[in-house]
Amino acid sequence: MALQVKVSDIIGLNLNETISILIQRALLGDADSVRKEFKISDKKFWWLKVRALAETRNWPELEKFAKSKKSPIGYSPFVLACIDNNNKAEAIKYIDRVSKEEQVEFYIDLNMPERAAEIAKSAKSIDLLDNVLNAIGSQNTVLTETINSFKSGL
Repeated sequence: MALQVKVSDIIGLNLNETISILIQRALLGDADSVRKEFKISDKKFWWLKVRALAETRNWPELEKFAKSKKSPIGYSPFVLACIDNNNKAEAIKYIDRVSKEEQVEFYIDLNMPERAAEIAKSAKSIDLLDNVLNAIGSQNTVLTETINSFKSGL
């Protein structure tokens, strides 16, 4: 295997760090070769690739990766990686692929309580609606009234 990276850049790094550097430098084929040669599990490789692509803000490649096949790690890591790297719009692309509970939490994290309330209502979950209420506190009386209305309708 002939890696297209300077050896001095990876000397002393562990395997995870080496794979991450290869991905960050868009040497995806090399990263995949290392994965195969060292028998890195799909789950581990997916975690590494999601984080590395998000850290380098390679959003098109992250989206392509998400669509390549069913994720063995789910789609929460995609959302979290986007949030951690300050890309709200990119995070929203993956939220529909996670559970309703996670959707509510992510929309709260993204400061979108109205959307979180809609998801909680569609899930017919008083607990999720209460989570949204707790998150907004007393600062949004209109939304508080709407949520209470949703709750009384369940």
